[in-house]
Amino acid sequence: MNASHPRLSTITASIKLSAVAAAILLAGCSFKEDRKDIVVPIVDATPSQPSDFQFSDKNNQPKAPSTYSYTVRSGDTLGTIAQQYLGSSQRYTELLELNKLKPSDSIYVGQKLLLPTNGLTVPKNTELESTKVTNKPTPNNSTDPELEKLLEAQEYEQALNWITKQPDLAENQVLQGQLVDIALIQSKNLKRQQKNSDAEQLLSSLISEAPLSKANQKTLISELSTLKAEQELITAKRFSDQSKFDESYDILLVSWNQVGKPLENNILFTSTRNKVSEHYHQKALRHYRNQELDSALQYWDKILEINPNDDLALVYKDRVKALQNKLENL
Repeated sequence: MNASHPRLSTITASIKLSAVAAAILLAGCSFKEDRKDIVVPIVDATPSQPSDFQFSDKNNQPKAPSTYSYTVRSGDTLGTIAQQYLGSSQRYTELLELNKLKPSDSIYVGQKLLLPTNGLTVPKNTELESTKVTNKPTPNNSTDPELEKLLEAQEYEQALNWITKQPDLAENQVLQGQLVDIALIQSKNLKRQQKNSDAEQLLSSLISEAPLSKANQKTLISELSTLKAEQELITAKRFSDQSKFDESYDILLVSWNQVGKPLENNILFTSTRNKVSEHYHQKALRHYRNQELDSALQYWDKILEINPNDDLALVYKDRVKALQNKLENL
C-alpha cells in the first residue's frame, strides 16, 4: 500500500497523537496554563536562623558519613541549596529523593535536610568573603589621627584623597581596606543623591590609579559593574512595564552575566526579573499545553539563564525531558 495515501496519513497522524497523549499520562503530566493549579515552589519566608551544617551520625561510627545534615535558612529553596552545596541546581531532584519529599512539599526554616556526599562542597563563610558596608567605617587601631578626624566628620572624599597620597599604600593592606570601605560608602552616598556619574568616576579613578591588591581592585570593579548595571535596570523595568518583555529580558541577561549574585540583593533587578519570568512561564505553559514541547523548553531555558534556581522552570524542564524520552521510546 502506498504510504502517501491520504486515509493512511490521517490514521498515522491519529496514532501519533494518541501516543503523545499516552506518554503524557505515563509521565503524570497535565497541560495547564493557569499557574494556580501548579504546586511547585519550594521556598519559605520565615525569619532567618543561623545555618547549621554538620555530619549526620546515626551509628556513631568513625567512618565517613554517606550524608550530611543541613539546616534550612530563610530564602532557601532546594534549587539554591543544590547549587550552593552540590554545584548544580539540577541536583535538587537528589534532595527530593534523599529526603522523601515531593515537588509540592514546602521546606521551612530550621528543617533538617540530608545532602549527599557525592560532589558535595561546603562553601567558605560568605560573610568573610563579602565586603560589609556600614554608615561609618570601623576605626582600626592603627588609624592615623588625621584620617580618624575625617571619618568622624564623614568627610569621605577628603579621606579618600588623604589615603591615596600615602606613600606606603601599595604595601599597607590596612590602608587599602579602609580605602575600599570608604569608597563603597561614598559611592552609595552619591547614588542616593542621584549622582551616579560621579560615583562611576570615583570608582573608575580608584581602580585605574590607586595601587591596590587584586582582591581590593576586584571589590571596586564589582561595585562599578553593579552601578552600571543598575542604570540599565531602570530601562529594563520601563520595558517590562510596557510589556516589552523580550527587550527587558535582554538587559536583565547582560546585567546578570556581568554582575551575577550581587544583583539578588537589588530589588529593581529581582522585581523586574519576576515580572519577565512570569510572562515567560505563561508562554511556556501554553506551548506545553499544546504539546509544543521544544518551544516550551526554550522559554524555561531563558528563565534559567537569569535565575538558575527558578524551581518552576527546573521542575517543568525535567518533566519535558521525561516526556520527550517516553515519546522517543514509543
